Amino acid sequence: MVLSTNFSAPTPTGPLNIEVKGGSSVVFIGANGAGKTRLGVFIDRTLSASHVEVHRIAAHRSLSLNPNVVPPSLEVASKRLRFGYDEGTFQHKDGRRWQGKPETTLLNDFGHLLSALYAENNDVSVSYRQSQIQAPSAAPPPKAKLDKLKEIWETILPHRELVLLAGNIKTRTLESQHQEYAASEMSDGERVIFYLIGQSLQAQPNTLLIFDEPELHINKSVLSRLWDAIESARPDCAFIYITHDVEFASSRHAATKYAVRSYQKAPNEAWDIEVVPENTDIPDDVVATIIGSRRPVLFVEGDGGSLDSSLYRRVYNGFTVIAVGSCEHVIHTVASFVARRELHHVGCAGLVDADGRTDEEATQLAQNGVYRLPVSEVENLLLLPSVFLAIAKELKFEERDAQAKLNSLRTFVFSQANRQIDQVCLRYTRRRVDAEMKKIGLMSTDISALDSELKAAVSRVDARGIFADIKSKITAAIADQDYEQVLLHYDNKGLLSEVAKQFNYQQKALEQFIGRILRSDERSELHAALASHLPTVIPRP
Repeated sequence: MVLSTNFSAPTPTGPLNIEVKGGSSVVFIGANGAGKTRLGVFIDRTLSASHVEVHRIAAHRSLSLNPNVVPPSLEVASKRLRFGYDEGTFQHKDGRRWQGKPETTLLNDFGHLLSALYAENNDVSVSYRQSQIQAPSAAPPPKAKLDKLKEIWETILPHRELVLLAGNIKTRTLESQHQEYAASEMSDGERVIFYLIGQSLQAQPNTLLIFDEPELHINKSVLSRLWDAIESARPDCAFIYITHDVEFASSRHAATKYAVRSYQKAPNEAWDIEVVPENTDIPDDVVATIIGSRRPVLFVEGDGGSLDSSLYRRVYNGFTVIAVGSCEHVIHTVASFVARRELHHVGCAGLVDADGRTDEEATQLAQNGVYRLPVSEVENLLLLPSVFLAIAKELKFEERDAQAKLNSLRTFVFSQANRQIDQVCLRYTRRRVDAEMKKIGLMSTDISALDSELKAAVSRVDARGIFADIKSKITAAIADQDYEQVLLHYDNKGLLSEVAKQFNYQQKALEQFIGRILRSDERSELHAALASHLPTVIPRP
């Protein structure tokens, strides 16, 4: 019989019914302190009391491995692993397996796991030998769970080999076949992969397996493959994962996902839980982050490790900042977010580079919750006078030296902008033409009318006029020494390296220094200078 059950999780608005079935998985994702571990304990207790086979693996677990254990009978070994007691039942789990503290105790059952695997291996071997005596057969011998564990472990770690001996386990690398080392000397990653595979294989049929922090100690490059392999090996079991790792949660594509926001113990135990919606226009990892957030969300350009993401997290510290790629992705994600009413427990907004957008377009974007920077690219923020001088002060430059360096930087920017003006204007023109072409809406109902309509629409896009207009603006700004106006239009990521050069720094080192200052002191002059230039962001509900 395939596992199929459900439980009701208490929430402030009433019970939330959650279904679990063999061959499927559920992910609970939430920040530290949201009560996720207590939820796992609640599920274990509730369903065990209903005679559902539940096996929970705590995040706080020992990886101490002694391969020289002496196995008892399989029945005793299995009960020690499941209940912590030779004659145990589910009623003994809290007191024996968890020492009366299921939320916090260190789970120290690696020895019980090895005993159970050894005992099962012995039973399979003895049974096979007896069957061969009674009725000899050429069929291959059956695989014990240790054999299956070895197969999966070596698939996940292809440059390592498990050596299964009578009452012992060793490992070796494929490059050094004759150099074996004890299983107790395996790395944390190798041991935890062994442990998790073993726990899953050794579980009783139709078990609900609960894994708290399933990503712990495992390299992200193998994490998804490991859990895919484990789930495939136990199609009769249901899996519940409890995690704060958004990347892991999004890797469980077929899982039903829930965000756990908070926990209250009194007056009645309850969790603030919400299902993570499926099939949105927003990527799974972004949805999971939104749902798990207690603050409004600010979507920005770049990736999670880029300068703009780091800078925005410090200045907009009342927001959860999520990098989603290009400016088009920012605009699209904000619109998709607003359209999904189930995400509206927090507001959202977007922030994009100026990128040649007109004031009219900036006003329209702001009405939709997306705000434009006062410079062409985020890097240009660091060239603004007050920001540059604040960095100089943090680097302990004298005021006169700092001003001289700013003047040198200004001269460099005007010179480079003038020298590269045609390339700058051409890039601007391309963006403007692209924006205008995207506005074309063709309504014709026959091919001749469609052809005429398209030609007429294209003819209204004056590329030469756009080029001439922006060149006139930049030329005037250079002539007037209007530094901030030049930075509004001049898109050259190489300018940041010139800032670093002025301070005798490498660019990467300067970026890291700026990040440290912003992280360490929210009242710094640098923080205030950046905040004075960045737009005030009002999240859309």
